[in-house]
Amino acid sequence: MGGKPIISEGDSSNPRLDGIDLKILEELQANSTITYRALSDRVALSPSACVARVKQLERLGIIQGYHARIAVERVRPTLIVMAELVLRNHAIAELDRFDRFLLTRPEVVEIMRVQGPFDYILKLVMADMREWRTFAHRLLSPENGVERMVSHIVIEEPKVFTGYPLRNAR
Repeated sequence: MGGKPIISEGDSSNPRLDGIDLKILEELQANSTITYRALSDRVALSPSACVARVKQLERLGIIQGYHARIAVERVRPTLIVMAELVLRNHAIAELDRFDRFLLTRPEVVEIMRVQGPFDYILKLVMADMREWRTFAHRLLSPENGVERMVSHIVIEEPKVFTGYPLRNAR
Protein backbone atom coordinates (compact mmCIF):
# COMPACT_ATOMS: atom_id res chain seq x y z
CA MET A 1 0.00 0.00 0.00
CA GLY A 2 2.68 2.53 1.00
CA GLY A 3 4.66 2.66 -2.23
CA LYS A 4 1.84 2.17 -4.71
CA PRO A 5 0.93 4.95 -7.13
CA ILE A 6 -1.52 7.51 -5.85
CA ILE A 7 -3.79 7.67 -8.82
CA SER A 8 -5.98 4.92 -10.05
CA GLU A 9 -5.94 4.23 -13.76
CA GLY A 10 -8.25 6.59 -15.57
CA ASP A 11 -8.74 10.33 -15.37
CA SER A 12 -5.40 11.85 -14.34
CA SER A 13 -6.93 15.35 -14.30
CA ASN A 14 -8.91 14.28 -11.24
CA PRO A 15 -6.73 11.68 -9.50
CA ARG A 16 -8.11 9.58 -6.68
CA LEU A 17 -6.07 10.14 -3.58
CA ASP A 18 -6.03 7.70 -0.71
CA GLY A 19 -5.92 8.53 2.99
CA ILE A 20 -2.12 8.56 3.05
CA ASP A 21 -1.99 11.07 0.19
CA LEU A 22 -4.45 13.31 2.02
CA LYS A 23 -2.43 13.03 5.23
CA ILE A 24 0.75 13.98 3.33
CA LEU A 25 -1.01 17.03 1.88
CA GLU A 26 -2.39 18.04 5.29
CA GLU A 27 1.04 17.73 6.89
CA LEU A 28 2.71 19.76 4.13
CA GLN A 29 0.04 22.46 4.36
CA ALA A 30 0.69 22.73 8.10
CA ASN A 31 4.48 22.72 7.74
CA SER A 32 6.05 22.84 4.30
CA THR A 33 9.56 22.65 5.79
CA ILE A 34 9.00 19.27 7.45
CA THR A 35 11.75 16.79 6.62
CA TYR A 36 10.91 13.69 4.60
CA ARG A 37 11.91 11.57 7.60
CA ALA A 38 9.50 13.41 9.93
CA LEU A 39 6.79 13.38 7.27
CA SER A 40 7.21 9.65 6.68
CA ASP A 41 6.88 9.05 10.44
CA ARG A 42 3.71 11.18 10.60
CA VAL A 43 2.05 9.31 7.71
CA ALA A 44 3.39 5.83 8.58
CA LEU A 45 5.39 5.25 5.38
CA SER A 46 9.00 4.44 4.71
CA PRO A 47 11.00 7.55 3.76
CA SER A 48 11.47 6.33 0.18
CA ALA A 49 7.75 5.62 -0.29
CA CYS A 50 6.93 9.01 1.22
CA VAL A 51 9.34 10.82 -1.12
CA ALA A 52 7.86 8.95 -4.10
CA ARG A 53 4.35 10.03 -3.14
CA VAL A 54 5.35 13.67 -2.63
CA LYS A 55 7.15 13.71 -5.99
CA GLN A 56 4.11 12.21 -7.71
CA LEU A 57 1.82 14.79 -6.07
CA GLU A 58 4.18 17.47 -7.42
CA ARG A 59 4.25 15.92 -10.93
CA LEU A 60 0.45 15.79 -11.00
CA GLY A 61 0.27 19.48 -10.10
CA ILE A 62 -1.55 18.79 -6.84
CA ILE A 63 1.37 20.27 -4.91
CA GLN A 64 2.04 23.51 -6.77
CA GLY A 65 4.68 25.07 -4.54
CA TYR A 66 5.97 25.64 -1.04
CA HIS A 67 5.59 28.98 0.69
CA ALA A 68 6.57 30.75 3.88
CA ARG A 69 3.90 32.69 5.77
CA ILE A 70 5.39 36.15 6.34
CA ALA A 71 4.27 38.69 8.96
CA VAL A 72 4.34 41.44 6.32
CA GLU A 73 3.50 44.16 8.85
CA ARG A 74 6.80 43.38 10.60
CA VAL A 75 8.71 43.85 7.34
CA ARG A 76 7.18 47.00 5.85
CA PRO A 77 4.38 49.52 6.34
CA THR A 78 1.20 47.67 5.49
CA LEU A 79 -2.35 48.53 4.55
CA ILE A 80 -4.38 45.54 3.37
CA VAL A 81 -7.28 46.30 1.05
CA MET A 82 -10.00 44.05 -0.30
CA ALA A 83 -11.48 45.49 -3.50
CA GLU A 84 -14.62 44.33 -5.28
CA LEU A 85 -14.75 45.31 -8.95
CA VAL A 86 -17.34 45.33 -11.71
CA LEU A 87 -16.08 45.60 -15.29
CA ARG A 88 -17.96 47.37 -18.08
CA ASN A 89 -17.26 44.66 -20.65
CA HIS A 90 -17.58 40.97 -19.79
CA ALA A 91 -16.11 39.54 -22.98
CA ILE A 92 -13.55 36.83 -22.25
CA ALA A 93 -10.86 38.79 -24.10
CA GLU A 94 -11.46 41.79 -21.82
CA LEU A 95 -11.39 39.66 -18.68
CA ASP A 96 -8.13 38.08 -19.85
CA ARG A 97 -6.65 41.51 -20.65
CA PHE A 98 -7.61 42.77 -17.19
CA ASP A 99 -6.11 39.63 -15.61
CA ARG A 100 -2.83 40.30 -17.44
CA PHE A 101 -2.79 43.88 -16.09
CA LEU A 102 -3.43 42.69 -12.52
CA LEU A 103 -0.78 39.98 -12.77
CA THR A 104 1.86 42.65 -13.44
CA ARG A 105 1.06 44.47 -10.20
CA PRO A 106 3.06 43.22 -7.18
CA GLU A 107 0.66 44.91 -4.74
CA VAL A 108 -2.14 42.63 -5.98
CA VAL A 109 -1.56 39.49 -3.93
CA GLU A 110 -4.79 37.62 -4.73
CA ILE A 111 -7.14 37.79 -7.71
CA MET A 112 -10.49 36.04 -7.76
CA ARG A 113 -13.04 36.15 -10.58
CA VAL A 114 -16.34 35.64 -8.83
CA GLN A 115 -20.01 35.09 -9.53
CA GLY A 116 -22.52 37.55 -8.09
CA PRO A 117 -22.76 41.34 -8.00
CA PHE A 118 -19.01 41.76 -8.62
CA ASP A 119 -16.70 40.35 -11.26
CA TYR A 120 -13.50 40.37 -9.20
CA ILE A 121 -12.35 40.40 -5.62
CA LEU A 122 -8.77 41.53 -5.12
CA LYS A 123 -6.55 41.42 -2.08
CA LEU A 124 -3.92 44.14 -2.15
CA VAL A 125 -1.03 45.05 0.11
CA MET A 126 -0.23 48.76 0.09
CA ALA A 127 2.10 50.88 2.21
CA ASP A 128 -0.53 53.45 3.18
CA MET A 129 -3.69 55.27 2.11
CA ARG A 130 -1.81 57.49 -0.31
CA GLU A 131 -0.46 54.48 -2.18
CA TRP A 132 -3.93 52.89 -2.17
CA ARG A 133 -5.54 56.09 -3.51
CA THR A 134 -2.99 56.27 -6.34
CA PHE A 135 -3.54 52.62 -7.25
CA ALA A 136 -7.34 52.95 -7.00
CA HIS A 137 -7.24 55.85 -9.46
CA ARG A 138 -5.19 53.70 -11.82
CA LEU A 139 -7.66 50.83 -11.48
CA LEU A 140 -10.53 53.20 -12.28
CA SER A 141 -8.84 54.73 -15.31
CA PRO A 142 -10.85 54.23 -18.54
CA GLU A 143 -8.34 51.85 -20.16
CA ASN A 144 -8.91 49.27 -17.41
CA GLY A 145 -12.65 49.13 -17.99
CA VAL A 146 -13.65 49.12 -14.32
CA GLU A 147 -17.21 50.39 -14.01
CA ARG A 148 -17.49 50.26 -10.23
CA MET A 149 -15.31 49.49 -7.24
CA VAL A 150 -16.06 48.93 -3.57
CA SER A 151 -13.05 48.73 -1.28
CA HIS A 152 -12.61 47.57 2.29
CA ILE A 153 -9.66 48.36 4.52
CA VAL A 154 -8.74 45.31 6.59
CA ILE A 155 -8.40 46.28 10.25
CA GLU A 156 -7.63 42.82 11.58
CA GLU A 157 -7.24 39.27 10.28
CA PRO A 158 -8.39 36.90 13.05
CA LYS A 159 -7.84 33.96 10.68
CA VAL A 160 -5.67 33.86 7.59
CA PHE A 161 -5.43 31.16 4.96
CA THR A 162 -3.28 28.27 6.14
CA GLY A 163 -4.52 25.50 3.88
CA TYR A 164 -7.56 23.90 2.33
CA PRO A 165 -9.83 21.41 4.10
CA LEU A 166 -8.99 18.27 2.15
CA ARG A 167 -11.46 15.74 3.47
CA ASN A 168 -15.18 15.75 2.72
CA ALA A 169 -17.10 17.35 5.57
CA ARG A 170 -20.13 15.10 5.24
